Amino acid sequence: MRLGTGPREHQDCPHRVTFDRFSASDSDTLDVVIRAAYRHVFGNCYVMANERSDELESQLKEGRLCVREFIRGLAKTDHYKSRFFAGVAPNRGVELTYKHVLGRPPLSQEEVAGSIALQAASGFDALVDSLVDSAEYTEVFGDDTVPYARAWTSAGGMSMMNFVRIAALEQSFNSSDRAKGSSSILLNNLAAGTSLPIKRPASVDYVGISARWSGGKPPANYEKLWRGIALVGAAHLGGMMINVTTQILGIHTLDRIPAMFLGL
Repeated sequence: MRLGTGPREHQDCPHRVTFDRFSASDSDTLDVVIRAAYRHVFGNCYVMANERSDELESQLKEGRLCVREFIRGLAKTDHYKSRFFAGVAPNRGVELTYKHVLGRPPLSQEEVAGSIALQAASGFDALVDSLVDSAEYTEVFGDDTVPYARAWTSAGGMSMMNFVRIAALEQSFNSSDRAKGSSSILLNNLAAGTSLPIKRPASVDYVGISARWSGGKPPANYEKLWRGIALVGAAHLGGMMINVTTQILGIHTLDRIPAMFLGL
């Protein structure tokens, strides 16, 4: 086809597959594929047993579905729609659907507006179909690859701004898309070209905490706490030793003391 190697617009050759083709053939590998699919499509959210699609999983394992159709089915489940369509703002839903299906953020506000118009006219399933059946999905993932976040690199047809956008959508690799709120993260950046801050989760200031232990002594409140605990523990231990000693000496006058404390 006389196409040069390297990055290119997928419109130049929309059905030329550039990924490494791999078809899972054993149950263990398919389990890995299924876990990866749930993790990516559901935005790193924990998926409970009643939220899994046993029918889709069974069809994939029996060879009646390829990975592409499995992804399509997961994105159309009621649990996905309740989390990332009905439960969020329209712009947020679109940016998440692009992330979960195509592995990238929307490239422009026009792309978001077109997707919202498609949803309004034909429903959410039509948007999922348009992404899964797109030439871009075919070129990047084909039939047997689970989608993944791919805007970390300079892919053909993407501006470097998409690195910042995927970083803003991800924020961290141990948080879920559901925990990041229901409002759009990219709206102002896509619509007005404003700067896009990347929020990172708050971390514990270990340096600040350790600095308070100046001179090898803990803060006053911590010192009071451990002194109180030590005092109570010493009193309890001392009482036990006295009780054991009297028992050894045959003195039973203290036997009623524990019962008296209990009101017996």
